[in-house]
Amino acid sequence: MSKVKIATLRPDSVFDRTKPPKSGKPKDVNFPDFFETVTDNGINVVVIEDRKFPLVSSRFIFKSGSYSDHLWGKKYEGLSSVTSELLEKGTAQRTATDIADEIDFLGATLSTGCDYDATYISTYSLRKHFDSVFEIAADVILNPAFMETELKRVKEQRLNSLLSMSDDGDYLSEKIFRAEVYKNSPYALQSEGTEESISNINSKLPAEFFSKFFRPDNLIIAMVGDISPEEALQKINSSLIFPVREKTVPAEIILPEKKTGCRVFLHNKKGAVQSSLKVGHIGIKRNNPDFVILNVLNTLLGGYFTSRINKNLREEKGYTYGSRSSFNCQRFSGDFSVSTEVKNEVTADTISEILKEIKMLRNKEVGKTELKNVKNYITGIFPLQLETPNAIAQKVLNLKLNNLPSDYYNKFINEINSVTPVQIIEAANKYLHPDDMIISVAGNVSEIKDSLKQFGETVVVNE
Repeated sequence: MSKVKIATLRPDSVFDRTKPPKSGKPKDVNFPDFFETVTDNGINVVVIEDRKFPLVSSRFIFKSGSYSDHLWGKKYEGLSSVTSELLEKGTAQRTATDIADEIDFLGATLSTGCDYDATYISTYSLRKHFDSVFEIAADVILNPAFMETELKRVKEQRLNSLLSMSDDGDYLSEKIFRAEVYKNSPYALQSEGTEESISNINSKLPAEFFSKFFRPDNLIIAMVGDISPEEALQKINSSLIFPVREKTVPAEIILPEKKTGCRVFLHNKKGAVQSSLKVGHIGIKRNNPDFVILNVLNTLLGGYFTSRINKNLREEKGYTYGSRSSFNCQRFSGDFSVSTEVKNEVTADTISEILKEIKMLRNKEVGKTELKNVKNYITGIFPLQLETPNAIAQKVLNLKLNNLPSDYYNKFINEINSVTPVQIIEAANKYLHPDDMIISVAGNVSEIKDSLKQFGETVVVNE
């Protein structure tokens, strides 16, 4: 009988178990190399070949979204969003049911969507079904039918959705905030539309939006997975043939004006026992060179659970279950905001504490330990954002849409770790303006209005 060798533990003296092990030197994540080219008809194509699994993810983006709704006027805000939803609701060859059944049979996904800067079509499938899925996606992109029956159904669903949100405090405060921060800019329009504007949209308008912006020179395609650049290009060149070759005329860029002074906007929710707050001002566009510094700054201020604002409002004051700050960075502009929900009686105090934390960040350098914890958090979650083909495809498209350098993500962790306390305080003074805030509140006006007048001109929004 062979003897079993028993492993012996090393003496406790080898390890000091009273202290956590030292972390290694942070390393940049090697973002996957990608192939990039422009087809003869102007499509920007990016391919990341990854043979680990027999899967292919495709993401098509047209560089026109809700920002472009202003070409038709406020009367039709929400047009781009409705158009994107109608793409998968039928083509010249397939009904909405046909598309859904075919995709389901293949065990794949196909989805469409829209934000302010772009319209998206996404697919995800097994490699063996990619040809079939791509053919359906190409049909959706090239031949949407915009049928009256489907438009009617989409409009009804949208109106019901808007009705359900009409009493949601978070939605109402966000709606007012966007309208005021981006006033006189297309970003002030509501991406989802309003009850009036959605009712105004007829089947001719989605067709007009499609004709104007669904052109090859306005399209970026990212493919990730079990596919080579040669295979991707062959499929695009053979199946995605646009009948229109004219150049896209982009929507005029109209930037919001910076506001001075604090102003309070209230949406009355009779009987409400809590207020939904959104406090902030104009911010930066996505390719601003200080974005990385502001990423660290925002995480420190209110971007994660142990941030300063959350510690203050949740743990120390007990005003809220949670609060958050963010820089919402878009293609042409952006905003900074702090959001939370609190009881009526502490609404004014909450705003005061938010402004206090912002001023403190502008006036006092952050400590090394606190800054290190923030950096560890950001660099720790970054690799998790690259775990799926769809996530990688979105990252690549983010580079292309916002004119960022191809090696941006390869340098990301190193740049995060290079941010200094001096840079934080300089950025806070440059980009945070506690004396020039839009304060948007949805709540019980009769209980909170008087206490909010201390912050500036107070207006009750009648809607």
